[in-house]
Amino acid sequence: MFSFHADDGRILTPPKELEPLLKGAYPTFFKMLGHIRFFYVADEIWDGRESLLFSSEGKPLAGIALADGAFHLYIAGEEIRITDESMLDAVFDALKKNATANQRRPADQLDVNLDEYPNGIRCDLCLIYQGNNEDNDYAGNRKFPVMDHNCYYGVQEGWGTCEFSTHTCAGKEGCYTKTYACLEKKGFKNCLACGEYRTCGDCGVGHNPGECNLGITAEEVTSLILPYCDVERLDWLRENA
Repeated sequence: MFSFHADDGRILTPPKELEPLLKGAYPTFFKMLGHIRFFYVADEIWDGRESLLFSSEGKPLAGIALADGAFHLYIAGEEIRITDESMLDAVFDALKKNATANQRRPADQLDVNLDEYPNGIRCDLCLIYQGNNEDNDYAGNRKFPVMDHNCYYGVQEGWGTCEFSTHTCAGKEGCYTKTYACLEKKGFKNCLACGEYRTCGDCGVGHNPGECNLGITAEEVTSLILPYCDVERLDWLRENA
């Protein structure tokens, strides 16, 4: 199993490395991992083999033990063996019921003003956004390459290798080019009004929250995954409108 170490000694592993072990349960694990990262704020404590713990402020949110063709989820002392997606709704309900207020992701990170960000990508949450680098010696840009490496190295070719740069994005320079052209062609104001954002391929450059390395911190998830969860954010907005 391919893994590497962060500068602080954490073991980081691309989720796809677990597929040979989880077999048919892997898509369910991938979906659940993305759900937890999008809706909850927790550090991931990963042993590099089979144990993954989600924890925030010293309190466990959930624990996972991997097995051959399955995984075991532990929430509030209860164990659930999962082999397919049939148990996911129950798992999501259990997480929602048992998470503390501080473990739940703030609604202002899930929400989006579609007049400003019509495809759901939140430029204002991005580390390299110009507004996050003004008068602070490029603090966001300096964090970005380290977090990017921890989140994406080994996951996608060409990701997780960028170096510090003083270039900042004024917002919507790259993430929205295809979106605006698509919306203009179709005659919609935003991707939610269109409704085809899960299939059209022109919604933006979002990343599935489940694809980043196991073992990342809550801060890394918030800074390197949450800004670009376009599909998940539009789904959330549709369900909570």
